[in-house]
Amino acid sequence: MLAMVREEARDWVGAVALYQQAAKAGNLAALAPLARLRERAGDLTGAKAFYQQAADAGLLDALIDLARLREQTEDQLGAEAIRRFGLDANGDPAAPW
Repeated sequence: MLAMVREEARDWVGAVALYQQAAKAGNLAALAPLARLRERAGDLTGAKAFYQQAADAGLLDALIDLARLREQTEDQLGAEAIRRFGLDANGDPAAPW
């Protein structure tokens, strides 16, 4: 994927644009790298949104990253709930079944 080449070249703007283009074209796997780049840039809200979209698209690794991000923002209970029960329909940590 050309976006990864742009990312390796440290062309963050180009990488983001290409990942976004890929996601809009239906390559939902591009959402996780977008989240990672937002997180690296310090935009935790944007990162959370992209991880959420990736998780909603069925990318299970995004759940792990979303839990990790919640841990970093001092939401230990939310992180643990995501790890154990996933997300509810609203994108919040699910309650025990």
